[in-house]
Formats: sequence, structure tokens, C-alpha cells
Amino acid sequence: MLASIIHPEQLQGFRFSDNDHCRLALLNAPDDCHAQALGDLSMFVEIHDPCDRVPPHSHQGAAELYFVLRGRAIFHVDDNAICAGTGDFIQVPAAARHDFENPGPNRLYLLTVLSHDMGFAELLRNGVPTPLDAEDLEVLRSL
Repeated sequence: MLASIIHPEQLQGFRFSDNDHCRLALLNAPDDCHAQALGDLSMFVEIHDPCDRVPPHSHQGAAELYFVLRGRAIFHVDDNAICAGTGDFIQVPAAARHDFENPGPNRLYLLTVLSHDMGFAELLRNGVPTPLDAEDLEVLRSL
């Protein structure tokens, strides 16, 4: 297998629905031909506008790992609140009920890994294609 590179300009953003403000761009999915050596994980960049909040949810059988690339977030995991900022790493155990919000004032950029994809990448690809804007590309290029 050959190594591969994805440049920010090559990323395709998606929203789950027309009502979502969050944009996600897949970096790796289990069905990608170059990603088979990585197993069943999916990896993506999440972009959240100020005051955006992800509803409470859980992933049975899959841990979710977040690295804050830029911005601030408040994660709610079970009964705990965790304030995180640029450079912080958050681990959410499998089956833990969690959500998070961007308290602002700027966009929040996360690198997120779902340890077992369980159809997440397909669900995302069936969402609403949403290009990353100039601000997103500038932030991703500057990391």
C-alpha cells in the first residue's frame, strides 16, 4: 500500500441535514481503499460555528476521540463537564452519553476519531454536500 496525502482543498464537507450548522470532512473511512490498514475507524475534521451544540448521543461499541485543533468546546460526558481548548485531547468511552458545544466567539475545529465506524462515514456521505469556505481552508492550512 502506498502512502497518501489529502490537502485541505481536496476535502469535501458534509452536513447531516439542511438544518445542521456543523460541517464534517472525512479524512479516513473503513471503505476507503487506502485506509484498509487502519481497520474500522473513521477520522474526520469537524467545524462548528459559535453557539453550535451537538445533541446528546452515544456510540455503542465505539470510543470517540477528539483533538481540539482550534477554538474552545464544552464537552458533557455522562454527568461531567469538560472545558477544552486548542491542543486539548478528549477521550469519550464507548457507550458514554455525550454532547458538546462551541461557546464561541470563533469557530471550533476538531480532529475526531471514531474507533469503530459502524456506518458513520456512509451516513455522512449521504448527507448534504457543503464546501469548506475560505476561513476553513485558511485555518486547516495554518495548522
